[in-house]
Amino acid sequence: MDELRELEAGADHLRLVLAVGEIGVWDLDTVTGKAWRSLRHDQIFGYDTLLPSWSYEDFLGHVVEEDRKKVEQSFGVATTHGEPWAFECRIIRADGQMRWITAHGRQVRDEKTGHDRLIGHVIDITENKEAEERLRLVTSELNHRTRNMLSVLQGMVRMSARRAGSVAEMEHSLLGRMEALSRSHALTVQLSESALRVSDVIDSAVSPFRPEAGRFSVTGATGATLSAKIAESLSLALYELTTNAIKYGALSNDAGRVSVDVTRTMPGRAQVVWRESGGPAVVPPERSGFGSTLLRSILRAEEGEVKVDYAAEGVTCTIELPVGHDAEETQRATAGAARLEGKRVMVVEDEFLIAISLEMALGEQGALVEGPYTKLSEAQKAVATRPDAAVLDVRLGAESSLPVARDLHALGVPILFVTGNVDGEELKADFPGCEVLSKPVSEDRVVSELRKLIAAKG
Repeated sequence: MDELRELEAGADHLRLVLAVGEIGVWDLDTVTGKAWRSLRHDQIFGYDTLLPSWSYEDFLGHVVEEDRKKVEQSFGVATTHGEPWAFECRIIRADGQMRWITAHGRQVRDEKTGHDRLIGHVIDITENKEAEERLRLVTSELNHRTRNMLSVLQGMVRMSARRAGSVAEMEHSLLGRMEALSRSHALTVQLSESALRVSDVIDSAVSPFRPEAGRFSVTGATGATLSAKIAESLSLALYELTTNAIKYGALSNDAGRVSVDVTRTMPGRAQVVWRESGGPAVVPPERSGFGSTLLRSILRAEEGEVKVDYAAEGVTCTIELPVGHDAEETQRATAGAARLEGKRVMVVEDEFLIAISLEMALGEQGALVEGPYTKLSEAQKAVATRPDAAVLDVRLGAESSLPVARDLHALGVPILFVTGNVDGEELKADFPGCEVLSKPVSEDRVVSELRKLIAAKG
């Protein structure tokens, strides 16, 4: 009796461990291909209840095509040589979701039937895989930004050394530029890149000098957003302009003024015009300043430009910049729009980094992301779940997501196309009520348009 109680207690403990670890258990007859499983096993594959039967072929049917050969090879080695069967692969659940699993099994001999059996467990490791990918992306971005920062610092040191009249002067100018760079970096960390406005950069660059009230003004489209790279170079240029204005220009006396006006010149472009007046008569310098030199080199790749006019009545610096959407306009446009929290959003995108970025951005808004799906067949299976909205890239390699779009449209699912080279007007004609964004586009813009689409549906 004591032995029976010990066995029952051990079984209860094992069931508790399996439940807490969300571990599915299976026992496969390698001759018949039939398997016994626990309920958690079938739930991992997308079934709410235990199926009447399960086989090795049923399992392979869930494995994504690209991983199937690897799984079959490992199975062959395990059954032929009696080695442990251990693998990771992606599966398509019964509800169309793609998930990552890891499985481990060991071969044993069934004395009753004489058959070899593989007994093991399976675990859903999707969250671990996503965390690994996020860490890889963050590490890659950190390395990229560190290299860029070191390059900028090298340029600062060289230019400060070349143009300083003494060690003390070099120290003063170099420390000032490093402080400006530090403020710009702190700003990009504090704010998301899509929310980094021109006004934020101007305030960060100029505020340490605290020009007297009425002597410094900022007007125009200051809500236009900037990338971190452009914000950094603009911040350094504004630092140079401000320090020069204090030492030699409009802010070196009691009457001078500085105005900064931001004007959108065309979609995706803006001009920042720094204009000084009321200061001493301007004498053109013999060589270009550090800020304008740095800005020219960075903006050259962005097809931008910097022009400086050393008119006697005051310096005017015109900087043309690539900009994003207007942060204030976006906030007003999305005011009252539907929240994404709890909404199921299908994502179909074959560019891995874009797919991960969209998944993270939507997840941060509380959306339940279905996918991302990279193949037409995967996405078509998921249509049956009837998501609340869908984000579709039209081109999926040699395939197109339009068949999925037609199925979703027939179900009344709001569709947001995010694509690089497809006629948006044609899509809107074929799918009334949809919205089309052209790549490249910020994740915030995708979130904003999705909210409006869901709100419009009611």
